[in-house]
Amino acid sequence: MRVSGFTFVRDAVRLRYPVVPAIQSILPLVDEMVVNVGVSSDGTLDLVRAIGDARLVVLESHWDEGQLERGRVLAQQTDVALARCGGDVCLYVQADEALHEDDQASVGAALRRLHEDARLEGLLFDYVHFYGSFHTVGASRRWYRKEVRAVRNRAGVRSWRDAQGFRIGAGDGARKLKVAPSGGRMFHYGWVRRPEEQTVKLAEFERLYHGDAARERRLAAGFRYDASEKVRVFEGTHPAPMQEWVAREDWAFEARPRLLRRGHLREDLLDLVEGATGVRVGEYKNYELVR
Repeated sequence: MRVSGFTFVRDAVRLRYPVVPAIQSILPLVDEMVVNVGVSSDGTLDLVRAIGDARLVVLESHWDEGQLERGRVLAQQTDVALARCGGDVCLYVQADEALHEDDQASVGAALRRLHEDARLEGLLFDYVHFYGSFHTVGASRRWYRKEVRAVRNRAGVRSWRDAQGFRIGAGDGARKLKVAPSGGRMFHYGWVRRPEEQTVKLAEFERLYHGDAARERRLAAGFRYDASEKVRVFEGTHPAPMQEWVAREDWAFEARPRLLRRGHLREDLLDLVEGATGVRVGEYKNYELVR
């Protein structure tokens, strides 16, 4: 079995993406690591190349500005990286995610199952979403709990919508992947920059979805983390490749989460149901689970 890792990134330095730790977190599991680097003016290409691993396959791409609406370019660039993968199975990590080393053995076994079990088309990973700081984790239903991050190669798999997950085929006819649990956790760091840095990142993201005017509005409005966001204290350890980043980028965030919030009554009541029963009512699942 041959395993390909893959990811994409653009402007990682300017937008404060921990792409190097992200790549390093899955390197022990792959035979090649395909990194699709969008043309950047901030040294992102040199940053990726400096990893210096012989398994690195670095592509350079120009983003199609005509595909920016609703984040479609993110899926397009994911597909560019996936198409270059030569492995039997492919392990995906986004530029603000990291796999914990404690889970490598479980994920390695699951990748072998993905290769050998003809029923399977992908693997499902549990998610840990940091919000506000490296010490607080999102605890409400707004944070997806699981997503596909490994796929069978050459099975018609394509990135779905804005690259959150994958499906077989494209458009209205695309179907969900048949997946099994991976035993792995993806740690997501997309919401832990300092507010001024998060403003710039969100402004660029909003441009990808809604155009230049949305970007300018975000820059003018700025950004402030919501102290009432439902979070819990993170009591584990960060993936080893992320620990230097965490120490350097850490900052103070004081959360004051509330059980019930004005304007969020339905969401908050459903959170209470989930807390009592473990069941997430109406959960969006972009996959079909195979046991």
